[in-house]
Amino acid sequence: MLEGCDILIYTYADWRASWSTPQQIAARLAPRNRVLYVDVPRSFLYRFRAPDPQGAGQWDGPPVQEVRERLFVYHPPRVFAPVGRLPFAAARASLMLNGRILAALVRRQLARLGMRDPVLWNFSPLHGGAVPSIPRSLTIYDICDEWDNYVPDPSGKRVIQWIDAALCRDADLVFVGTETGKALRDGTNADLHVVHHGADYDHFAAAAAPETVVPEDIARLPRPVIGAVGVIDPARFDADLILFLAGQRPDWSLVLVGPARADMDLTPLKNVANVHLLGNRPIEALPAYLKGMDVTLIPYKTNEATRYIYPLKLQEYLAAGKPVVSAALPAVVQYRDVVYIAESHPAFLDRIEDALAERDPARIGARQAVARANSWERRIEEKSVHVLRVLERTARPLAATKV
Repeated sequence: MLEGCDILIYTYADWRASWSTPQQIAARLAPRNRVLYVDVPRSFLYRFRAPDPQGAGQWDGPPVQEVRERLFVYHPPRVFAPVGRLPFAAARASLMLNGRILAALVRRQLARLGMRDPVLWNFSPLHGGAVPSIPRSLTIYDICDEWDNYVPDPSGKRVIQWIDAALCRDADLVFVGTETGKALRDGTNADLHVVHHGADYDHFAAAAAPETVVPEDIARLPRPVIGAVGVIDPARFDADLILFLAGQRPDWSLVLVGPARADMDLTPLKNVANVHLLGNRPIEALPAYLKGMDVTLIPYKTNEATRYIYPLKLQEYLAAGKPVVSAALPAVVQYRDVVYIAESHPAFLDRIEDALAERDPARIGARQAVARANSWERRIEEKSVHVLRVLERTARPLAATKV
């Protein structure tokens, strides 16, 4: 694993929002390295929006805080120009202006921390304009999703595709989370590699521990409890599936744990007696909620957005030892030996019943073995091998941290 580096992380996920790949990686790069994690830069219009249910944008105290040993989070001021719903030329100009502003702010924080020529690890196309003006020893573009699939207007999609192509072309090293995502970019960069997302194995394996207590709001529900954990958004989440399952099996408790995006209409689900929307829960509490579920779901639509994703919840469910029933996503079907795959709503019903009928305790161990082999530690070690190789090839020394 990388050690003794200064690392600058541009992210699509605020440190205090629902945890995703950037937070997981940053938390493990420190304290072996010194890390500056930059929260999402937001426009001056953000203050007029309703609070984000994922906790995004929330911050108090100094703009730079050491949240863990040698892990600093910088929360930029909301001074950036809006990008969304503008004509392509205007959106592109706004994106690049924001990049110059952000780079100037970040350079100031790097100087205050004494970080010189860091490894720049970029997870977000929206930070693309802030990459060129940062002195750095290496540029990594780490692609966790196809973000243009979540942008409703054609101009916005075009901007994301334009900056994504430029970042792929100019990076020293590109990681992508799925084989389908790599196929989109074959030929764009000589150092392009598929590295799947991982799981916080030790954390989620606590769901199988005898001492873990199931929270009351799920423990009191009629069994069986069929549940899903994660962000609920309109591009991926299949609300019709949940309605179908609830109608077909009124004796089942369908449980959703996680924040819903502001543009997700949950009204139809709120009126169903055996559907329980428990809302957002801190990551520390999730193993206890998983322990209270008899079967876990990846209730996604099969569409252009889900064709390219590698669901973080997959390995988390497996680490918990729970039976998993998933839509037939390209990134998930390769795990069909430990995951029940459903290609339609009726098939979901059948596969859940298959999972409920499990009687072999060895299945729990088999699932956990897969998750253990796909831990975040393994994934970061895999990425570190590529980072060190490229640094050696280009004869660029690591930006050593002064202890």
